Amino acid sequence: MAIRIALLAEAGGALAARTTRALARLGPGVQVDVERDPAALLGRLRGGGVDLVVLDGASGEAAQRLLAARRPDDAPALVVAPGADEETALGWFRRGAADCVALSEDYDELLPMAALEQIQRHRVAAERGAAERRIRWLERMHEAVVDALPAGLAVVDPRGRIVAANPELARLFGMAPRIAVGRRLEDVLPAALLAEGAVPAAVARASRGGAPAPRVARFEGEGGPRAFDVRATRLDEEGHVLLLLSEVTRAEALSRQVDDLRRYTENIIQNMNSALAVVDGEGLVSFANPAAEKVLGAAPGSLVGASLWQWFEGPLRHGLVERTLREGLRFRGAEGTIPRGRERVPIGTSCAPLVDGDGVRRGAIVIFQDLTEIKQLQRQLLQSEKMASIGQLAAGVAHEINNPMGFIHANLFQLGEYVQDLGRVMDAVQELVAACTAGSPEAQRAAAERVEGVAREVDAPYLLEDCAKAVRESLEGSERIRHIVQDLRAFSHPDGAARSLADVNECLDSTANIVWTMMKHAVVLRREYGDVPRIRCWPMQLKQVFMNLLVNAYQAIQEAGGARGRPGEIRLSTRAVDGGVAIEIADDGVGISPEHLDRVFDPFFTTKEVGVGTGLGLSIAYNIVKRHGGTLRVESEPGRGTTFHIHLPQGAEAPVEGAA
Repeated sequence: MAIRIALLAEAGGALAARTTRALARLGPGVQVDVERDPAALLGRLRGGGVDLVVLDGASGEAAQRLLAARRPDDAPALVVAPGADEETALGWFRRGAADCVALSEDYDELLPMAALEQIQRHRVAAERGAAERRIRWLERMHEAVVDALPAGLAVVDPRGRIVAANPELARLFGMAPRIAVGRRLEDVLPAALLAEGAVPAAVARASRGGAPAPRVARFEGEGGPRAFDVRATRLDEEGHVLLLLSEVTRAEALSRQVDDLRRYTENIIQNMNSALAVVDGEGLVSFANPAAEKVLGAAPGSLVGASLWQWFEGPLRHGLVERTLREGLRFRGAEGTIPRGRERVPIGTSCAPLVDGDGVRRGAIVIFQDLTEIKQLQRQLLQSEKMASIGQLAAGVAHEINNPMGFIHANLFQLGEYVQDLGRVMDAVQELVAACTAGSPEAQRAAAERVEGVAREVDAPYLLEDCAKAVRESLEGSERIRHIVQDLRAFSHPDGAARSLADVNECLDSTANIVWTMMKHAVVLRREYGDVPRIRCWPMQLKQVFMNLLVNAYQAIQEAGGARGRPGEIRLSTRAVDGGVAIEIADDGVGISPEHLDRVFDPFFTTKEVGVGTGLGLSIAYNIVKRHGGTLRVESEPGRGTTFHIHLPQGAEAPVEGAA
């Protein structure tokens, strides 16, 4: 074994050499460090690892100072005293030396034996001290654990008395700490708890040596229902039992709440009209409700493990779900189509990242809805709104049609009279033809005079000129009617499901032409169209937007009244902007009060009199523009007028809510 000894002596001296040789007899693992300075040796001692200190008694005061500085747990000190007698040895013992060896003839034999004995004693004492400290630490730790344990602990002897208990047991049942020790179990625990039977059964089972069988005891306490987890274990052959009571009242209540919440959430998800699917980072479905199976046309239970990309293609995959998985973005209200059998179904989709408790993205939650019926209802609503708008224009349109119809009718009546006069001329001409055939010069001359007389009587040259004029005017009137009917048919025609490229200027201008029929006597219409790109849109829906805004502008001018002595003005302008088209529709009507500006796009909100407006026009316009991925905003000043600003992109993207 390795032994390390520190020797206080003159380095290179005879004692140091002889002592080192003597101690070497303890074995090859002995290391002797010689020091002349007591302070240096004391430093070695404090550093640990020294098994024995050997002091040269001849050093006198130096050896005494080192003995005085030793601590009780330091390595023992053995003093070598030349010619030591009993009195000298006793003196060194009083100063703290563990042993004293005389520097005699048998020194080389005595020193190793004395050193080995002291080293063994020191090591045994050190091990015993470490063991005692470990035991004391374990006792303190055990006591701290028992006291801090959030469960009541009681050690019950075979007679049913509590011989040990922790503070939690007293707290659980409302008694002073330590009062339970020495009392019977039935004097400490509530009678209702013991009557429930779990505690006595557990103690009895454990006392017979049975394996622990945890049970939950429920009883009615003074403050309401209580529940305890009951466990018991036999401790020794004498029959002592450790009883552990953990209150689980709140845990059971929370568990019931969690179960109720889980069932409540599951009922909502399973019965909601919207389809819900949860996908992992690869797009594989980990959960899907019945509505998702119905929308996707999948068999019940077949979606889990399937790839969502079987249905979500193109923009729905790359522009929505994959961006949510990759970037943590949230999307709401994105529209697209998915395959279902041989048809494609329109859906509206919202998408949000699925994150765990540490905020790490684990997938995405995709909520989508079949929009087939909604699209049909939207088309019906838009069509109804169009027809309502046409109804508002009916008087103006009728007037525009009635004017040309009036002069067409008058011209036709006049042409009827002209036909009768031309008939008389024709009759005379036929008589002339007959006379020419007969060959009589007198008859021919008389017939020619008759033709000339009838032509002069009906004023044939004027009649022919006026007929041509009447026909031209009637053609112009019929062309005007044809244009009006054509614009009405184009406006009332419903959009298809797909978008198409359209000219915004043409859409705005044709709509203005229709509205112009009802407002031309009260409004000056100014058109400032720029060179704008064609955009992919639903043209008829855009015409509905323009119709609603133009009718609103006209009504605002009407409300302003004619007291200002001049007609109102509506200005239409378009211009190309980055990635789309900007449209402005401005009027100099009454304007909108500031308190109403934030509500003008709300459904059914109107400031008009009952019967004048439904409050849906601007709301429909706003949603149509939003569906195109554009914006519609309003600026207004009471008494000065209102301007609606529309921005339409050349293509529409799904609206992004924000990053997660």
